[in-house]
Amino acid sequence: MEPVSVRERYKPREDVAVLLRAGATYDEVKELTGACSGIVAATRRAYSIPVPRRKSGRIAADVREVIVGRVEAMLLDGATYDQVTRVVGVSAPTVKRIREELKLPAAACLRPSWSVAEALEAHTQRYGDGHARWTGPMAGRMPQLCAEGRKLNARRVAFEQHHGRAPIGYVRAVCTEAACIAGAHLADALVRGPAEDGEQP
Repeated sequence: MEPVSVRERYKPREDVAVLLRAGATYDEVKELTGACSGIVAATRRAYSIPVPRRKSGRIAADVREVIVGRVEAMLLDGATYDQVTRVVGVSAPTVKRIREELKLPAAACLRPSWSVAEALEAHTQRYGDGHARWTGPMAGRMPQLCAEGRKLNARRVAFEQHHGRAPIGYVRAVCTEAACIAGAHLADALVRGPAEDGEQP
């Protein structure tokens, strides 16, 4: 697979521009179009679309009541923070805060930890031309996979599962989507070769 330049990778798109002009958030645009954050940002700049003013972070009382009710029900049912965040759409700190407000005990995990393969599958969403986006937790800019009592780099795990070997050096997407974690679209230092990595042959 030929390496893709940064300019090509983050090429502005008309469909993204239409959504940004309509007031869609970056997350909504990415969900609807499959574009990565880099493409959304590049499109906004190329089409001179202003960043919308940030709305108040306060949640309406009736909406909060529904969210708290759903979080409470899931926690009482033994759901993990990760499961609650995926279903309800709130962050893990919010789940923790709600649990503490309701004085619910910290539940022990009622199901065995996912295997690495199960966790990767659960947090991978496929789209477009063989691309895949990470929907699980992040550690800074790193997609973090939690399984078997360990915290792993999801991109390295996806590479290893596809290529059948541990990666050498830095792993990155070589397709048009910088955040893609589809195993077939990932390359390590060995696949890229010394020339692309800026090393002396």
